[in-house]
Amino acid sequence: MIPRRSNAWKELEKRFKAFSDYAERERAQDELKKLKMKNDNLDEYLAAFETYALHADIDMNDHTNLRTFALRLPRSLADAYIKMENPKTYKQWRATVQCQQKIYLKTKSLHSEYGTFNNCT
Repeated sequence: MIPRRSNAWKELEKRFKAFSDYAERERAQDELKKLKMKNDNLDEYLAAFETYALHADIDMNDHTNLRTFALRLPRSLADAYIKMENPKTYKQWRATVQCQQKIYLKTKSLHSEYGTFNNCT
């Protein structure tokens, strides 16, 4: 029963906050283990990784977590990221992968146009 002077939405919010997901951390850790970058979609991968890491309550700069982050990227891209700057923190990894992904997508786009514009024989 909602108290007489209480706003119904505030009361609902209060009750919702009282609910706690007892297994949230474990589920997030499991999802991190399964996560992979798909279809050149780096933004989706970063958002998912950061969300699961937050819910798993992990240290983003821990060596093991950085390794997990890198291992879920396509191998050729992870190699390029390491060669480019050899990042050591999550913030450095994120900036490096974003920069390298832009280069990769520009190159991919340019190469897809070769057949259209460069028919030199």
